[in-house]
Amino acid sequence: MSRRMLISALLLAAGSAQAVPEHVPLYREIKDWVVACDNQRACQALSAPESFGYSPFSLQLERAAGAQAPLRLSLHYAEPGGYAPLRLDGRALSTADRLHLTENQGETTLGAEGTDAQAVLAELRNGAQLRMEGEREYEAVVSLSGLSAALLLMDAVQGRVNSRSALYRPGSRPDSEVPAAPKVPRLRAYPGVTPLSEVEQRDIAQQVMAATRSQWVEEDMSSEPEAEAFALNEREALVIIRTWCAAYNCDFAVYRVDRQPPYAERDLQLDPLPLGHEGLSGWVSYNPDTGELGYLYKGRGIADCGESGSWRFDGERFQLASFSFLGRCAARNPGEWPELWRVAEP
Repeated sequence: MSRRMLISALLLAAGSAQAVPEHVPLYREIKDWVVACDNQRACQALSAPESFGYSPFSLQLERAAGAQAPLRLSLHYAEPGGYAPLRLDGRALSTADRLHLTENQGETTLGAEGTDAQAVLAELRNGAQLRMEGEREYEAVVSLSGLSAALLLMDAVQGRVNSRSALYRPGSRPDSEVPAAPKVPRLRAYPGVTPLSEVEQRDIAQQVMAATRSQWVEEDMSSEPEAEAFALNEREALVIIRTWCAAYNCDFAVYRVDRQPPYAERDLQLDPLPLGHEGLSGWVSYNPDTGELGYLYKGRGIADCGESGSWRFDGERFQLASFSFLGRCAARNPGEWPELWRVAEP
């Protein structure tokens, strides 16, 4: 689809979206960009090459929902050597003085917020490629192909199309018409439970592993499976079996069972993940002190793409507490995968 056709299609969709906004969470890949919006309609757009080629240089745009939410723009460089002059399609970036160096947990970024970010974005939006000068092992290039469509999608999700604060083609609609963020979900508390004794842990883990072996065993498994058992409540236990591991991810089988023989299997009662994801693979763990069941799956070894999620147990079911996902490998750290599900802190 051509750029003109893509923008036209999004404009038509955005027009109808004023009454019925896009469903969230949302994750969409548009040419060399990824748009991710969480359950609170907070959105971000990340540069991520469609070719999956490695680039240490990336651009990120973030904006929360609501009329007063400012735009945040940040440039990340993942290699040593610091930043060099920026060029947009071969000429100096005229708004570079709006970008400010910031330190966060030992990482330096170039960033701007509010009107400064809007000014930089206005210049970038009409360009094709942002490049950092200098000779280096990997080209420091951000492709801007798909940026306009990404901005329009962010506006549509947040109900900003044709408003004065829209990122793509601001219009005459007053910002007072921009919807507020939805109410943040609040989870039921974890009631806690007396831990299993060492004997219970061993017996439940071994018996469940033996009873379910036919469900997950494979002939070419390179390592012995291992199982852990945890008390869920006074009647039931959680059993996590690590079945086998590849280079940087493992497979797991997770069961909810009676604490008494014959350890009958029960429904896990796990809230579904957004966007049809299955989870519970890569690395799975349970914290009996907090009632949190979580997983992390690396898309590749350096973990610049992948997904993670967690659930909090309320004594009866596992409530979805968090979910992050990045399908494009874009030289980002695991903690920088877009967060698609958030809940209120207890």
